[in-house]
Amino acid sequence: MKELTPEHAELERHIIETVEAGNVLDETQQHEQALIYYDQAWGMLPEPKMEWEIASWIASCHGNAHMDLKQYELAKPWAEISLQTRGTDSNTSPLIDLGMICMRLGQHDEAYSYLHQAYEFGRERAFLGSPGDVLNYYKEECAKRE
Repeated sequence: MKELTPEHAELERHIIETVEAGNVLDETQQHEQALIYYDQAWGMLPEPKMEWEIASWIASCHGNAHMDLKQYELAKPWAEISLQTRGTDSNTSPLIDLGMICMRLGQHDEAYSYLHQAYEFGRERAFLGSPGDVLNYYKEECAKRE
């Protein structure tokens, strides 16, 4: 993954401001309006978009807004981008987000796979901050697969 700075310092600043404006809206339950900002930020990324480190953050915000709207089919591709572009394997949030989306969509094998990867890396600690039903779901799936 490449950083936008120093090559595109002004662009990076503008993208960050745009995403943060979306985050303010998202935090006040204005998810659809937040998506407009996330779309704008994504559109500002130079091609190929997937090579930039900041792509993971934009995609994660985008996916989370769709999850808040219970639009899991729309959230899934953004969660996949977030996972593909994450900077380090120690960042288990994209795995948990994708697992949770698959869980909500009834895609149990995929959900288990993503959640298992997160659990293997960070055990229960990886699930801190996630809805309680996600870790419970993972444990139930583990029991079924024994």
